[in-house]
Amino acid sequence: MTITPGVLLDTSIAQLRTLASFLAEEMGELRDKAEPASLEARACKEILLTISVLIPKLQAARYVVADDSVAFGKCVSCDGG
Repeated sequence: MTITPGVLLDTSIAQLRTLASFLAEEMGELRDKAEPASLEARACKEILLTISVLIPKLQAARYVVADDSVAFGKCVSCDGG
């Protein structure tokens, strides 16, 4: 069975959301310890920032992939184009 681009994007988005939730929990625990920002805390913050930018881009790509699959399914000569 072949994985379609849409399914791959949906799966990736779901996994990134799961990772973001995990990292947010970790950051909360690190913050609760009232220790100075550790290397681990800074890495979690950087990853969360990156994910927060990446998820909307992947969601936008999901709509492009959906539009392209509809366009590829059309017969250009049948549609008069």
